[in-house]
Amino acid sequence: MISFAPFRKLIQERNISTYYLRNKCGKYNLDNKTIQRLMNDESVSTYTVNSLCSIFNCDLSDIMEFLPDNDNAD
Repeated sequence: MISFAPFRKLIQERNISTYYLRNKCGKYNLDNKTIQRLMNDESVSTYTVNSLCSIFNCDLSDIMEFLPDNDNAD
């Protein structure tokens, strides 16, 4: 599973509001549904991930992480 916990930690550490992500990022503005998906670890596009890396000037690992699914027991 892909988790956006690092993204949530990043916006908290940098004191970034969802208002900023929706309205103050120029061509990278995110819509409400996209922000909600990030908060709930739901699927987002690679365009969105690229936008977040551009907004925060960071790497993928600062935005998301891979957590193995527990249901893959052999």
